[in-house]
Amino acid sequence: MRVAVIGDCTLDVTVRPGAPPHPGGDVPASVELGPGGQGANVAVRLARLGVSVSLAAPVADDVTGRILRSSLAAEDVQLHALDAARSATVVALLDTDGERAMLSDRVTIDPAAASRASVGADWVHCSAYALADDATGDALASRLGDLAVAAPVSVGGGSLPPDPALAARVRARLAASGAALLVFSRDEAASLLGTRVESLAAGAAALHAAFPGTWAIVTGGADGSAAAGPVEALSVPGRRVETVDATGAGDAYAAGLIAALLHEPWPPAADAVRRAMLAATELGAQTAGVLGAQGLP
Repeated sequence: MRVAVIGDCTLDVTVRPGAPPHPGGDVPASVELGPGGQGANVAVRLARLGVSVSLAAPVADDVTGRILRSSLAAEDVQLHALDAARSATVVALLDTDGERAMLSDRVTIDPAAASRASVGADWVHCSAYALADDATGDALASRLGDLAVAAPVSVGGGSLPPDPALAARVRARLAASGAALLVFSRDEAASLLGTRVESLAAGAAALHAAFPGTWAIVTGGADGSAAAGPVEALSVPGRRVETVDATGAGDAYAAGLIAALLHEPWPPAADAVRRAMLAATELGAQTAGVLGAQGLP
């Protein structure tokens, strides 16, 4: 079975300052270069779990693009490189707790080309970054809706800002996408819903209410995750680790979830979702304990 992932593929520049940066200063720092991007992170984690996976992402024929192509080939991810004037780059600034602030130079996805690359897949996963792109988000949502006729579609991530107007547009696109599985962090769920999320369980319930028929999952890192589905609500505990770099942990969670549910009938039974959430939690925790979005434990 093949999973088709639609999303970004970036070169990540991870910076861990030795002291707080300040204007005009020169602060010692640890700087690492590595592959990343929400779409690529999910695809790579799936491939490492033994899943046949393809990635539709904009990657140019430049120095950055050649690095990314080589990295994906080494991970057995089939890349459908969408036309791009440049390849994307993200700078992640880490604090002392491993949490990151991101400075992103992302590239818009061609919805038609991404859809063509995903036809015939047994599962389609799309990064919410792509749906939040006003240049092509509506067209991409429509294309996902067509794909959803033949295969489950999942959407997750996106680091959505607290922008009510953007959230309303993304909600409309999610509805048009036919997504059957939603995976968002607590902050992302709050931005998407336009309201405070009092608990992971409350966030999952509110997402499911907004998108009936879905399994909606809200993640909280070490606090665990919660799900609300057609027949049941679930919560699983997190696993506390010393966080080295939180970048990509949510993407690893999504990959673990998809891999565990890939061979289940849709909609899956609650027990299957619970097992998948536990496996996803383990993979997300492992990822948070290493440097880099695609780092190996």
